[in-house]
Amino acid sequence: MTQPRLLNLAGLLPRSRANGPGTRMVIWVQGCPFRCLGCQNPDFLEFRVNQIVTVDQIWQQFQQLPDLAGISFSGGEPFAQSVALADLASRVKTVGKTVICWTGYKLEQIKLDKIPGSQEFLNQIDLLIDGLFIQQQASDRVMRGSENQKLHFLSGQITAVDLVDIPRQEWIVSPERLTYTGFPLENERFD
Repeated sequence: MTQPRLLNLAGLLPRSRANGPGTRMVIWVQGCPFRCLGCQNPDFLEFRVNQIVTVDQIWQQFQQLPDLAGISFSGGEPFAQSVALADLASRVKTVGKTVICWTGYKLEQIKLDKIPGSQEFLNQIDLLIDGLFIQQQASDRVMRGSENQKLHFLSGQITAVDLVDIPRQEWIVSPERLTYTGFPLENERFD
């Protein structure tokens, strides 16, 4: 019997329109080796236990929302949990949905295959947004926080045309909480 693959989550949003084309589930992982000045998610940086879930649990939740266009991974640093995310992304792809991932690594670094599970994970990603956030290069470009970050359309399942009407920001209100997601506009702060 194999052990279930575990994820350490910083957050999960069942439905979002600001994290890629269509309505998407968004997973933020806990832990990041980078310390970008001005990081939008500073609480997600520390490698500490936050919310441990199995890939099976997330997959079951994803399957209960058949209208989703796909899943988006952010963080923290998703490639720090490549093995488990590759498994989840593979399941998402098998039902014809798309996978988006933000990473502080450059695509060239990932291709060096020095991160366990990185190639398996990369093979499941339709759109990779790579590069560290650089506060001095803050940008209002679609799905990027700074000018240096690049969009890599890896599979053809998502193209630049699909990114035209994505809202820059989104506020989601539920009885339990108020959630903000997306990309702050230049000079806009919420602290």
